[in-house]
Amino acid sequence: MDQPPGGGMDIALVHWSFPPSVGGVESHLWDYSRLLARRGNRVTVLTGTPGAQCPGQPGVEVLTHPALDLARLDPGPDDARRLTRWFSEVLLQRGIRLVHCHNLHHFSAAPAQALEALRTPLRLALCHTYHSIWGDPGRGESVLTADRWDRHYAVSEFLRTACADVLGVRAERTYLGIDTAPYARVAPLDVAPQPGTVLLPARLIPDKGALLAVRALDLIVRCGMCVSRPRLLLTDTRQTVDFHGEKIGFRERVEKEIEKRDLESYVEFVEAGVDQMPDLYAESTVVVYPSLFDEPMGLAPLEAMCAARPVVVTRMGGLDEGVDNDGVIGYLVPDRDEEQLAARLAELLDDRETGRLMGLRGRAHVTGHFDLRKIYLKRMQDEYRALLAGRGGAPAGPDGASAVRAGTGTRAGV
Repeated sequence: MDQPPGGGMDIALVHWSFPPSVGGVESHLWDYSRLLARRGNRVTVLTGTPGAQCPGQPGVEVLTHPALDLARLDPGPDDARRLTRWFSEVLLQRGIRLVHCHNLHHFSAAPAQALEALRTPLRLALCHTYHSIWGDPGRGESVLTADRWDRHYAVSEFLRTACADVLGVRAERTYLGIDTAPYARVAPLDVAPQPGTVLLPARLIPDKGALLAVRALDLIVRCGMCVSRPRLLLTDTRQTVDFHGEKIGFRERVEKEIEKRDLESYVEFVEAGVDQMPDLYAESTVVVYPSLFDEPMGLAPLEAMCAARPVVVTRMGGLDEGVDNDGVIGYLVPDRDEEQLAARLAELLDDRETGRLMGLRGRAHVTGHFDLRKIYLKRMQDEYRALLAGRGGAPAGPDGASAVRAGTGTRAGV
């Protein structure tokens, strides 16, 4: 294949899912693939989401394979063999030697095994980013062979420590940041008196705190904690990452809680696609992120702050690495403390000037410290180039031959 223009690189990004499936990793890769391509690189996203979309950026192509589809995993040797053949074909045909994988340390060993099998014959540089982990200290599970991959990244200091304690993996803390451009265009908060809207921009699963948000709303309404009439928006995107079947039946639980507290007229469920979030932030008065588990980092609060909206988040995991100045750029509340959560939300629903100033400080904080272009893109490109320079030479096939044809993948247009 022709070389990318302007000295760019051929890069593969690998993850189980991709939009229209919505989640933190998916949103990151959607933005990151576009930014890489705009810098003259040619990006191939390898994923398992049926009907995966293409970001619409020249230089990005999305290919899918059923052995990466979480809904139909067969974590046996057949998947590893199928993926080895497919990866070999795709990487050789496209001249790709830099493969950056995301969250391949769980669910099935097949993708990691396939890439490890191709690492030496194809002279691959392999990077991996840990966006989350599962397990208790010393009992974690990882399917990666840590000492054979070139770089291991963790998305926060909290996760870097957890990778060492739970998985025994030494990863480098590397903040991702967000593509600030679409959020920085959202108008600052209007201080005119009007009904207030609380937005919870997360997957509708138990650990994201939707039930806690409903109970906090109930306190605000029942106790008359604010003058303006509050509304709670819960995002419920049908196609989303659901690693452990957590979505099953959960919306019904939330709806029953809303009905029990007579809050039907105060709560609305909304769809939220990967490029629709700026509009939802623009509609909100305050953004809540009441996670009940140790969040690895939390990109949604960064998006909200960049959209100049005040945020109220729980002190869980790495959330306070983004919202690191309590009371200045956002509010941090204790885990499961619905009374304090309600009090902070009520304050920001009524005091729009405080919310406006907090939102503007949050925007400056994110654009200064968590801009995907500034803090992540250049650094990763430099690391990719260094790794490729260390590999040298053109890749051979798995047995010194050309690509092994598999024919089982599909593509989502350029």
